[in-house]
Amino acid sequence: MLQQDQVIEKLSEIATVRGFLAFSTQQISEHIEQLIQRVFRKEDFALKSVVDSLFEHQGPLAELPVRLKLLLGLGVISANTYEDVNAFFQFKLALSDEVEEPTFSSPPVIYFVQQLHCVDLISIPQFSEMKLLNNKDSMQFQMQQIRLEKIIKSSLILGVSEILRSLDVESPI
Repeated sequence: MLQQDQVIEKLSEIATVRGFLAFSTQQISEHIEQLIQRVFRKEDFALKSVVDSLFEHQGPLAELPVRLKLLLGLGVISANTYEDVNAFFQFKLALSDEVEEPTFSSPPVIYFVQQLHCVDLISIPQFSEMKLLNNKDSMQFQMQQIRLEKIIKSSLILGVSEILRSLDVESPI
């Protein structure tokens, strides 16, 4: 598992939305697995044999969505974290059906970011003050798109960082 600084650095290097989502969801999955390890994997042999069978590939808790619901139900993660993690996985799945690669400034990506609890685009002055231009051939429009892409990508990086931080908790059990 990469350290948070390494994750941020890697995310900032990724140029495509699909690549960004693939790496983000992989890191989120790894953090969820580590959290499951901290919460449920105990050293006591009797407890370990029962718990391990629940989480194995055929066990009832083998699937990531089920594990996530369990962590939410036990109060290990917040409802906002649960919803944001689900949103990342659903958006990644939705983009896998698309033919064209979206940009960070495309409407579906902006809408996705606006739905996240871990990102508050409205509080970013550059985003809330931005008035979108209609002339796509103008230099000002192109500069605005580059600026918007940077704002969205930076917001997503901070959002992923916040999700990973919220998954990096000690076991309350």
